Parts: sequence; structure tokens; C-alpha cells
Amino acid sequence: MKINDLGFFGNIWVRQIKLEKSGDQLDGHKHHFDHVSFLTKGSVTVHVEGNEPKQFTAPTFIIMKKEHEHKVVANEDDVDWFCVFALRDLDGSVLEMYEGRHNPLSAAALD
Repeated sequence: MKINDLGFFGNIWVRQIKLEKSGDQLDGHKHHFDHVSFLTKGSVTVHVEGNEPKQFTAPTFIIMKKEHEHKVVANEDDVDWFCVFALRDLDGSVLEMYEGRHNPLSAAALD
């Protein structure tokens, strides 16, 4: 598994997750806020505490509800998805931030 924190804009954070082999998994965890994941390649099974596992096939999005332990398992090789979520402070308020490296008009843009 490879995790690549791509960065943020405004109040949105984007994280890329790649599962290279069938059976690879993102271990169980939970979040304090709902967020969405975009499955862009392959298929996965999502295990959410207290529910039957559910399969998803790209292209689609998956809603991860807050405070629910969940685990994601690759059903095939070369799975790719992106977690997208709002940046928040410790009180839960949405933050507004800007990172210039993704802006083609900024001298800080990536190659």
C-alpha cells in the first residue's frame, strides 16, 4: 500500500491511496467527520463495523461515515482511490487554507 498526501486547497484535502496487490488492505480506522473516497481504478470490499461487507467497482465514490470503524480490501491488483475531506480544527470548524504548489500560476507549482 502507498499513501500520497497530494495536498489541499481551500478547505479540501486530497489523499491518494494505492493498493498494489489483491488482498492488500487499509487497516481498520475511523474518522471524526464524514468524508468521501473516489475509487478510480479496480474494485474493493469495504468492511464497516456492524454491517455486511460491500463491494465497489471503479469508477465510483464511497461515503465513509464518521465514528464507524472501516477497513478497505483490494479485490484485484492495482487499485487506486482518493480520499477527499474537509480540513477542520480541533473544535470541528472547517479551515480555509491554500497551497500554491498545485497552482500553474504560482512559482511554487510542481514540475
